[in-house]
Amino acid sequence: MHSSLLLVYLCLGFFTNVFTSPITYEDVRGTPYTVSYDHRAITINGVRTMLISGAIHYPRSTPGMWPYIMKMAKNQGLNTVQTYVFWNIHEQKPGVLDFTGRANLSQFLQDAADAGLFVNLRIGPYVCAEWNYGGLPAWLNQIPNMSFRSSNEAWKTAMKTFTMQIVEYVNPYLAKNGGPIILAQIENEYNGGDQAYVDWCGSLVTNELSTTDIPWIMCNGHAANSTIETCNSCNCLDDGWIDRHRRDSPDKPMLFTENEGWFQPWGEAVAIRTTADVAYSVAEWFAGGGAYHAYYMWHGGNNYGRTAGSGITTMYADDVLLHADGTPNEPKYTQLSRLQHLIANYAQVLLSQDSTRTPLPYWDGQKWSTGTQQFVYSYPPALHFISNQFDNTLGVLFRNKNISMTGHSVRIFDDNLNLLWDSANVSGIQSDNTEFFPIVIGPLQWQTWSEPVVSNLSVFTSINPTEQLTITNDETIYLWYRHNVTLTQAQAHTIVQVETRKANALLFFLDGEYLGEFDNHDHSQGALTATISLDLSTFKPNQRYLFEILSISLGLDNGIQANSFEHKGIVGNVWIDGQLVGNDETNLWEHQKGLVGEYFQIYTEQGSSKVSWNTQWTKGINKPVTWFQARFNLDHIVREDINANPILLDAQGLNRGHAFINGNDLGLYWLIEGICRDTPPCCCQQAQINCLEPTQRYYHIPSDWLMPENNLITIFDDLGASSPGSVGFVQRVILT
Repeated sequence: MHSSLLLVYLCLGFFTNVFTSPITYEDVRGTPYTVSYDHRAITINGVRTMLISGAIHYPRSTPGMWPYIMKMAKNQGLNTVQTYVFWNIHEQKPGVLDFTGRANLSQFLQDAADAGLFVNLRIGPYVCAEWNYGGLPAWLNQIPNMSFRSSNEAWKTAMKTFTMQIVEYVNPYLAKNGGPIILAQIENEYNGGDQAYVDWCGSLVTNELSTTDIPWIMCNGHAANSTIETCNSCNCLDDGWIDRHRRDSPDKPMLFTENEGWFQPWGEAVAIRTTADVAYSVAEWFAGGGAYHAYYMWHGGNNYGRTAGSGITTMYADDVLLHADGTPNEPKYTQLSRLQHLIANYAQVLLSQDSTRTPLPYWDGQKWSTGTQQFVYSYPPALHFISNQFDNTLGVLFRNKNISMTGHSVRIFDDNLNLLWDSANVSGIQSDNTEFFPIVIGPLQWQTWSEPVVSNLSVFTSINPTEQLTITNDETIYLWYRHNVTLTQAQAHTIVQVETRKANALLFFLDGEYLGEFDNHDHSQGALTATISLDLSTFKPNQRYLFEILSISLGLDNGIQANSFEHKGIVGNVWIDGQLVGNDETNLWEHQKGLVGEYFQIYTEQGSSKVSWNTQWTKGINKPVTWFQARFNLDHIVREDINANPILLDAQGLNRGHAFINGNDLGLYWLIEGICRDTPPCCCQQAQINCLEPTQRYYHIPSDWLMPENNLITIFDDLGASSPGSVGFVQRVILT
């Protein structure tokens, strides 16, 4: 063992006998207990409690994974988990609530309780979260006079109804009933100008929700008087939040709900936040008097099915402490574990007092000068956090000891100036302790089937194209638009223009022949005009053809504000060479909701037999809107614990679409190239890796979706798979 690491463990072992660790759910499990707060911390049965938390979203993993994830969280030093509540996964149809499968919130809460973890339940019900429509059901668009997140009666009625239903559902898991839920959140990151709406949220907490008997929070924006305002940031001390909170809310504790790990957009190279930067931020938070800290995310999980927000990859926040596939992200996982266990062992002395900040002298090359970015935060008699907020390494003077500090770092010392932890030192931690192993002997015996040009599915007709969500309610990401056209000329460069939306793909066909595609994968919403040049030289002028456009939603944007609905598909006109298509009562637009393969559920055992598969699967190569299907057995070398050693689909050879394992949708796969920018996409990130490689090549398969033998894999590739034979399965094994 490394000598400095040994010193940490010795110190931790010694102080375990001196200071009491934070109260955990194990201390109060099953017995009604009280939750309140003072200016310093959340209190459990009147005792100030240090809450070390991380975000884990239940629908971004599966019930078979939850116990493993909770165990990893507890081992890593968390005593609390937080999750949003996702309205649109629970109420996909108005009035029909679903709490099964990945929506089984009660099982998730029970698994947290079984692991000895408290829960912060962030109901919202708007959650943002880079989740499809910010968690709102698309059918809300159809409610008359609706305006989201505002003093709008339709919105307040819908929001209150769902919130009250969730509170009733989770009632057995509230602290007053001996359950793990100790905090709840109303709204989310509200920065609008509607103070009446903020006040209404506060009255909802004070009145209807007061029976929960727990504190409520509002994060990163306007907070009602009856709630605790919390911070979402990369660093809540350096950005001034702590000072502002002490000034504006001196009677409330400092809670950090989102220490940002960030998300990954399609078309971007993978971006990372360094371990040193995260560690510096977390240590400064506890140094400055923070009493609740949550990583957002701690485990990002995956956007299975069609749950990703606009332009967001299937893996969500992969660069956080536990990778999207469930393996530890080293050295972050271990380095922050060291800090969290240290904080837990010193929790009593930390919470028994307010922090004091003292400037420290630094060496300017010639003399010791009074520092403006170098401080010590002291908690006598036991702990001192020394922080260097400057960019570069320098020496600071503390108790006549010259201490070398790297830029943006924190060192923690005991009262004898023994070094307990250094945010910049990850020595002794193996940075990459996993390896990929092929586990399915291939190539697979594929069969193929193509979506028909014209189907027997019902269609909706109108004189002009109809916006997509009006027809689909986001129950499918696909909508076919069909119209008969007569070409005035046939040329190699025919310009087609479509008024559409961001984060939307459009595939163009003429009499069943694929012509090309347009896509926008911005992580945003808004209108745009798609312009594409199509080769129509093989077609004859003055002849009637069936013109088809397949619209594919690449996620509903999660940034939802008042008086702003998200839309998809065609939202205006279509022109071919400047000629308007449609606006003719004798020649209507047809709209087909979804795919025939979806309708028959051909990705399931029962549905697979409803179409005629072609075993000469190579005929489906490079053919858009084509399905592939095969079976596979897991090889005998597969490690038994496939939560700890996850199995992944290697999508090499595919293009873009959805893959299903035993009827379960892994989410959007896309082998789009990831571009590196001059600066990383987000302020929290310091670098990008894997430039010019696919943004995401590997896709996690949950353990409870797999069988030892006869697994069914089904792929729908909308752009055409170039080499399905290259598709494979690997196991990511944690090396010991």
